[in-house]
Amino acid sequence: MNQNSVPIDPARFDVREIPCRVKHAQIFQRWVDLPVGRYFVLVNDHDPVPLYYQFEAQFSGAFTWEYLVRGPEEFQVKITRLAATSFEPRPDPFRVKNSELPLSSDRIQEIDARGLEPPEPLMLILNTLESLPAGQSLRAVTDREPCHLFGEAERRGFSHDCKQRPDGHWSTLLSRK
Repeated sequence: MNQNSVPIDPARFDVREIPCRVKHAQIFQRWVDLPVGRYFVLVNDHDPVPLYYQFEAQFSGAFTWEYLVRGPEEFQVKITRLAATSFEPRPDPFRVKNSELPLSSDRIQEIDARGLEPPEPLMLILNTLESLPAGQSLRAVTDREPCHLFGEAERRGFSHDCKQRPDGHWSTLLSRK
């Protein structure tokens, strides 16, 4: 080994340079490949708390989540696998599906952007608006109020109606003006 090289830690998973749209998939693949009792250290440039909620929803009781470094510019989380689990990935949020609600003559497409890291929800919604067929509206479900979306949607000719749902998530209906 070269004296100047730094040994690579296979347990360290630095995701800062991975594009947002594939980051979570790669993290979950790392989890699927992880033997029970082992861990990896996730390194990110922001708090990966949305990922924690995804883990909690899919693997409750099967993992530990321990912050080793808590920002402000770098976050390190030690994720340990405590039990074997099955993994069924969430539906791909980039696939748009027709919604059954509300019952009206207009067709509404729906996307679920929950659990995505910023700016991914905004990018997903704006990209979907660009390809939205005439006469259709878009409903986006997000973890937080998508306040950065409103001005950009207006500039693109869309009005918005945003409401917080009883489950704490936000539902935004976007329609052409």
